[in-house]
This record gives sequence, C-alpha cells and structure tokens, in this order.
Amino acid sequence: MANKKPAGTRYRSKRKKKGIQYKKVGFKLTVGQKKALERYCKLNNLTPVRFMKSLVNNHVARYRDEPHPPSYVTKNQLKLFDQEK
Repeated sequence: MANKKPAGTRYRSKRKKKGIQYKKVGFKLTVGQKKALERYCKLNNLTPVRFMKSLVNNHVARYRDEPHPPSYVTKNQLKLFDQEK
C-alpha cells in the first residue's frame, strides 16, 4: 500500500517541442553563375543548397534577435556608498 499514489494526482506528460518553421525562397541564376556554383561545390565537396545556406547564415547572423543580458544590479548596490549618521 505504500507504493500507491494518492487519489486525484496525475503525472504530467512531457510537452512536445515546437518544430522549426521553414519558408521557401527562390531566385534565378544565369547559366554562367549556375556553372560556377556547381564547379565550386564540386571542388569543395558541398551541395549548392548547403553552400547558399552557409552564405546566408554568415551574413544574417549579426541581425538575429539576441536576448538582453540580465542586469545584476540590485537596490542595495545602488546605496553602497551612502553615509548614514
């Protein structure tokens, strides 16, 4: 009887994580650009999609939303050097 759970309590199941949402982006390349892209990817063992994603990530990284660092200042620290007489 010691292993029974009390009546009215339930075990919560873990929530499923929200998946990453993707958006399609399309653009046109000239024949020469396409050949140069394929040649570069073949020499560097990359796929064109992976190459373009790395370029975009390198250029967009500085514009991503970053959470602000937490403030470690408390009220007591502001009155540290006040003289009380």
